[in-house]
Amino acid sequence: MVKPLVTIIVPVYNLEAYVAHGLKSLIEQTYSHLQIIVIDDASKDHSPQIIAHFAELDSRIQPILKQVNHGVSAARNSGLALAKGDLVAFMDGDDWYEPDFIAHAVDMMARGWDLIAMPFYRDDPDPRPVHEALRKPKQLTREGLIRQMLHPIGYIRGYLWNKVFRRDVIEQVRLRFDESMTIMEDELFTATYVMATHRFLYTGHPAYHHVVRRDSATQSLGIIGAVPQQLYALWRIHQVLRVARRTEKVTKKEAIKIEH
Repeated sequence: MVKPLVTIIVPVYNLEAYVAHGLKSLIEQTYSHLQIIVIDDASKDHSPQIIAHFAELDSRIQPILKQVNHGVSAARNSGLALAKGDLVAFMDGDDWYEPDFIAHAVDMMARGWDLIAMPFYRDDPDPRPVHEALRKPKQLTREGLIRQMLHPIGYIRGYLWNKVFRRDVIEQVRLRFDESMTIMEDELFTATYVMATHRFLYTGHPAYHHVVRRDSATQSLGIIGAVPQQLYALWRIHQVLRVARRTEKVTKKEAIKIEH
């Protein structure tokens, strides 16, 4: 049986204190058939040198070292343009994987799911335990998944990094990140993907470490500064949901006409 190739896309910007740990966690995955695309978005620290060093150590790492900063959405789009994997995962450059993250994802996706979501550890600075109640797998409806993605708390949310996607779906719907958005671009991407697919699983298996940083994009904007962009992002997401639901209704009506 041919092992699926998994592409992992990692955007990096001024993360010299974190990126080595994250890349080490990728090359030490128990599942080895990987394409690791690491995009440095014109960092001003030593991140490019660290990435180049790891690329020399492991040929699976494909570095993209940008000379001009264009933001995280453009960085991820650069990764998607080069992605060859059957499955696509995302890791933020300051986070890291448990050794079995990809092996678990491949095993679950092989069962026919269009998307899987996992609980995750919050490292603040040490990993907070994941409650036993959150470790139970469950199938999700599309409406249930969307609802949990847009909820302000929880272990699913609209994040990219605790989910795994199918690249053929991404390419079929020509899905890319909106480069004009600086926050919640991941929720918009994920919502668009979900509305184009049908089978979703919450695996209950925590294998991602989300490192809490006080200088992240949302934190640096502040609560008040982030509100306009959050409202715009929510409007875009609801537009995606509305159009997809309307299209689905029309398709069902046409199917009924054909059957009769």
